[in-house]
Amino acid sequence: MTDFKKFGKFIRKCDILTISMLAGACLTLLTASFSAFAQSCEALQGEVLRLHILPNSNSADDQQLKYELRDFILSDAKTYFADVSTLEEAVQSAQYYLSSIEENAKAFIAEKGYDYDVIVSIETMFFTTRVYENLTMPAGDYTALRIKIGEGEGQNWWCVAFPPLCLPAVTQKSGEPYFSPETSKVIEADGKRAEVKFKLYEWLKQKRSNSS
Repeated sequence: MTDFKKFGKFIRKCDILTISMLAGACLTLLTASFSAFAQSCEALQGEVLRLHILPNSNSADDQQLKYELRDFILSDAKTYFADVSTLEEAVQSAQYYLSSIEENAKAFIAEKGYDYDVIVSIETMFFTTRVYENLTMPAGDYTALRIKIGEGEGQNWWCVAFPPLCLPAVTQKSGEPYFSPETSKVIEADGKRAEVKFKLYEWLKQKRSNSS
């Protein structure tokens, strides 16, 4: 009987050890998987130039003006980024055209009957996780072409100016023509597992941003 009890204790210890080993192995795999996901997210932030438009207010007229200015800006976007293949080149081109973009935006808004000032700048901004059509852009600090209309206190509009995902004519189901295979997997990720990863990554990025 004593030997049987000892054997039972041994089995229980083995079970605990096995469970601990399996839990450790699972945690290692999950950590490695998330680490690879986070690295791809970080890489993505160095590949895109966001377009960020802030309207004067949330009034119906100001929101409509935001969309009209958006269409006007995007109509010239192909000119700004015609021969661009990297984020660095996109930023350089945007800087070159910056004063022209601002002057044209002011003239467009004046033609619409508004006297709002317009400020166009290139900034590094924190974005939460955003979904654009069938693509998900993870949270993080991105370079953005920022257009502020008037007080800039209304609900903003954003998209990806480079690569040209803002333009319906060039938006494709797959991001592979524009992104590396690793980052393509990130922006095209779907399902509950991907949603959890995006939320966890956003939480970590916000925590890091707040502490810096």
